[in-house]
Amino acid sequence: MLRYHKKVYIDPKDLERLKTFTERLNTLKWGYSEHCLENVKSRAIDLEGLLRFIKGIELTAEQIFEFYLTEQSRNIIKVCYRVNYGLYDIILVLNFEKSIITIYLNNVEDNHETLKRELYQNA
Repeated sequence: MLRYHKKVYIDPKDLERLKTFTERLNTLKWGYSEHCLENVKSRAIDLEGLLRFIKGIELTAEQIFEFYLTEQSRNIIKVCYRVNYGLYDIILVLNFEKSIITIYLNNVEDNHETLKRELYQNA
């Protein structure tokens, strides 16, 4: 599996693919993995408000900060979106079926200074 982060490197060829991927996701209904549901139970958040907000958003490729591709075919496996939610950003990790693999909130000012660049593909 190839792992990419926007602060490390994104192949310019993948930018258009990510845009098309996101446009396709916007036509699908939301789904939730078991991991997502278990994860969200342990967080002290307004779950109903958060899910209502998510239901109404339209994703954009500009919200992508990380994504994963298969090594041989370079198919998109999952994509991580960062969507503003007031004082927080919602981190959504989605698969190709628009099922939320995991979800969590980050402070809007968190710039991920501890990013482990060596985990990601380089130019």
